[in-house]
Amino acid sequence: MSDTTKKRLKFAGKLLFICLLLGILYYSFRDSMGDMLTELAGVSPQVVLSLFVTVVLYHICEGHITWLIVHKTHPEYTHLQGFCNAFYCSFYKTATLGSGSGIAGIYYLNKAGIPVPNATGMYFFQYIAHKVSMTVYSLLLFGVTYRFIHTSFAYYQGYILLGFTGVCVIAGVLLAVATVPWMQTACNLLANHLRAKHPSWEEKLTGAGHKLAQLQAESRSLLQDPILLLHLFLCNVLKFTTWYIIPWIVFCNSLRGESGDLPFSFLQCFALTSLSQSLAGVIPTPAGIGSVEAVFTLLFRRLLPEAKVLSAVLLYRFTTMLLPCAIGAFFVLGERIVSLHRKKRTAD
Repeated sequence: MSDTTKKRLKFAGKLLFICLLLGILYYSFRDSMGDMLTELAGVSPQVVLSLFVTVVLYHICEGHITWLIVHKTHPEYTHLQGFCNAFYCSFYKTATLGSGSGIAGIYYLNKAGIPVPNATGMYFFQYIAHKVSMTVYSLLLFGVTYRFIHTSFAYYQGYILLGFTGVCVIAGVLLAVATVPWMQTACNLLANHLRAKHPSWEEKLTGAGHKLAQLQAESRSLLQDPILLLHLFLCNVLKFTTWYIIPWIVFCNSLRGESGDLPFSFLQCFALTSLSQSLAGVIPTPAGIGSVEAVFTLLFRRLLPEAKVLSAVLLYRFTTMLLPCAIGAFFVLGERIVSLHRKKRTAD
């Protein structure tokens, strides 16, 4: 079986899995669909504009994070390139159901003049910084609003703590892989063991070993600058904030601005959204599709009518996944047109 066929089958499997998840979600909440559509029809133009602004702000932050990491060793890299790179990755993340984001990030960094090995290490370091920052931010919000969460979700307390344990373990492993020197030795020993049992995996295992080496090399360089690490954390926090504020905007709109009628405060809504996003990361679904919707709905529907929650989660996912993909498509198309124009000028 060729690599192209394998990739197509993998993509088809992801698509089938997502359709199954969405079908289960639809079946579970089919009785509320009419009310949900009514809620969506009542969304004001001001809310739509606010959601668009959150998308732009998120990608400005993401672009700045890319710039911070790349600019340290490649001063010619600009903020605009980082901003464009953020939208390129958003497009490919959704278009490929999660698998193409990393490849796109490395590809466009390479097009900006950064060698592939360095670009690989930089991208994975940025991904790890994203995951670790999300975990720390979620734990802080969870701690601040613990009494509210404990009172409102006593039945789910064990599941929430188990989920947080999983989140912390994932973040810890990623951080260790990037920073602990003996992890590379351990991974090389594991790779040698797998090579002996599966000779056909040689190319993939060698590639993974090179990526790990580059990741640790970039990490050693970046970890020597504590101010940069603090800057990365704060930028990630600001980036997540632009996402976590979305449900509050939507819920306030559904009550026509009467935020006092909501059964939670701004900070509590913020913490629940953060909790939904973090816990969904433990569930392995393509691009988080299905897992985010399920956790978000499970938490918020204990506090609000089901129709309001369903409309909020649809708008949340539209803003955090579909709208960035649509905007990113224009960035990708523009980049292709510019590249073709440059090639034509060079040929002439």
